[in-house]
Amino acid sequence: MKNCIIALMCLLLAPPVFAFGSYKKLDFLNGESAPQSNKILYEYILKEQNMTPERIKDFARIEPQSVKAFEVDLNDDGTKEVLGVVYSTLYMGTAGYSLFILQKQPNGYSNISILVFEPQAEVYIMKEMSNGYHDIKLSGSNGDGGQYVAKYKDGMYQWAYKL
Repeated sequence: MKNCIIALMCLLLAPPVFAFGSYKKLDFLNGESAPQSNKILYEYILKEQNMTPERIKDFARIEPQSVKAFEVDLNDDGTKEVLGVVYSTLYMGTAGYSLFILQKQPNGYSNISILVFEPQAEVYIMKEMSNGYHDIKLSGSNGDGGQYVAKYKDGMYQWAYKL
């Protein structure tokens, strides 16, 4: 009986992240991002916009500290992808911020998806996979505060359904 009570308490006190089948949580509001990931995303933005650090700072107020990114191996190939957000009006709309998903290539990083989300909420990398990539659960597409799941299909992440 005592073991049953302990097991039940463990289930009740377990973090909710595991209840959704996730294996990693990215907290863009409070979590510590990886400095190397931040640098990768910042340099990607400079290249994408074809701007110098000075020019992008003047144009869109983007500086290295405007970027928050994490590394996660989304396809279990041993190489981590970079998921991140750039806190600038250049990458923000009425529906939220752009979540960049960058994948390492022989000549640098390429963007395999941009998902619009609310960065004050956590992003969950799920155990479930679609087409060899972990599904991603996040909050807020279209500014409605809902929970959504994006699945990898046709070379990019796409919205699959609303929870």
